[in-house]
Amino acid sequence: MAFTGLVVVTVAAGLGPGAITVGVLAIPLQLAFTVLASRLVTAALGQVMRSRLGTALAGLVSAALLAALHSVWVLSPLVSTSLTAGFPGPLTAWLRVLPSGWGLTAVEAAGRGDWPLAAAALASLALLATGCLYGWAALTRRRLNTRRAHGRPARTTADRWARGPVTTVAARELRTYTRDLHRFHLVGFALAYALVFCTLPLVAGAVAFLPWAGLLFALWMSAICANLYGDDGTELWGKMMVPGAVRHDVHGRQLGWLLITAPPTVILTLGLLIASGQYQQWVWLATLVPAVLGGGAGVSVLVSVLRPLPLPDPHRRGGNLLANGTDFTQVLLMLVLTAATAAPAFLAVRLGPAWAGPVVGAASGAALAWLLGRIAAARLQRTAPELLHHLHTGTWPTRGRPAVHRPNELRLPRPGPSRPGPSRPGLDLRRLGLDRAPARLRAYVIASLTLCWIPLAAQGIVPALMLNAGDASRSWFLALHVSAGLRWPTIITMIAIGLVLLTTGLATGLYYLAASRRAGRTNE
Repeated sequence: MAFTGLVVVTVAAGLGPGAITVGVLAIPLQLAFTVLASRLVTAALGQVMRSRLGTALAGLVSAALLAALHSVWVLSPLVSTSLTAGFPGPLTAWLRVLPSGWGLTAVEAAGRGDWPLAAAALASLALLATGCLYGWAALTRRRLNTRRAHGRPARTTADRWARGPVTTVAARELRTYTRDLHRFHLVGFALAYALVFCTLPLVAGAVAFLPWAGLLFALWMSAICANLYGDDGTELWGKMMVPGAVRHDVHGRQLGWLLITAPPTVILTLGLLIASGQYQQWVWLATLVPAVLGGGAGVSVLVSVLRPLPLPDPHRRGGNLLANGTDFTQVLLMLVLTAATAAPAFLAVRLGPAWAGPVVGAASGAALAWLLGRIAAARLQRTAPELLHHLHTGTWPTRGRPAVHRPNELRLPRPGPSRPGPSRPGLDLRRLGLDRAPARLRAYVIASLTLCWIPLAAQGIVPALMLNAGDASRSWFLALHVSAGLRWPTIITMIAIGLVLLTTGLATGLYYLAASRRAGRTNE
């Protein structure tokens, strides 16, 4: 449907039947090139991601695309001007030189009678599509016939600074983040997303987003690290055999996450705050950064225990990390929950004196990290056999009551490859428990959790930060289009609407999820 625009433009411009024929021929050629180029790029990324450098580059590409889509609204004034006054000359020339413009080049050439150029453009599209086809086939053959190298062997001794069980686990987590290509890719993605999202508005002259790159990095690190036990596969059984190891493992993972996340967060925040000159935002940053770091350290391990996504054991995974999948609902849930942990600190700095924000932010972050870590450890200690069964088979066992962890009485799954079952990336209503909900409530939960971001973040938090920074670029923010006396009431109303959608959607979803789990245990 998109490429039929070639014919529409040709007819509207009155270029003649010959140009229309060329446009009709260009449509399947451009479609074939686009699809095959996508396959080739995906296969090439799969090959590139076999090394750390390639993994970082792949994370940069995917993060840049996603961040650009999320922040492209900042460029709306430039786009409006370009659509009215025309695109700059160099940009127009590049758009014609790229293969995506060869179809239009062929149509225009046919319209003015330059048939050799029209034929050359169509032939070039056909040749390029054929080259993409053979390149994709070669990369697919190579992927099927070779296996990814596993990198350097793991160290057998703990780092020198690791003096106890918790720090030993943290040292293991640091090695995992730097050596496991899947984890390394996720860290690179979070860093690239934060930088692209906050630097893209510079094109429109907006610097208010720069100091928030560190906070956005911490938020995404929490979201992508919410499947710690799913990433490890069935390795959990080793911890279950050692009394007390589960608690140390949870707290060690929290410490490891903080050691990986906190230094880049602080460096990005301070560096870009100085570079942007937005010093009036220091109170907000000093408040929200420790709150999000502490909340992320707690929420990530808790969700890893409560809602893991089973993946094959690391040594059984393929070389293409893009095929390992990510649970979109888990990422969305983590973004919401981690942002919600900063609510007390946000209210303290908004409603109280200036010094109350940083104090409440540090205190709430530390308290949430400790409390949620204890809850996650207690939950894992109590339900470790069920979790291991879920990671091994992809399904939760149906029992009358949760099993009590007694290391000498465990019946572990037979050795063999882990076989993730129905738990697959995507919106699985049965796994979410929404299959038991009425249709209207099911639609409400999905819609509320999807749309709550618009009033909460896009129409509430972002304009609040812009007003606090003294940047009143109206763009699409409703609060910036009303009179000055109504701006903050509008922002508060939008945040309240977003919180209502978030809390009611989460509460309804969790209610039916618990009902589904209870029904599953009693229907044996």
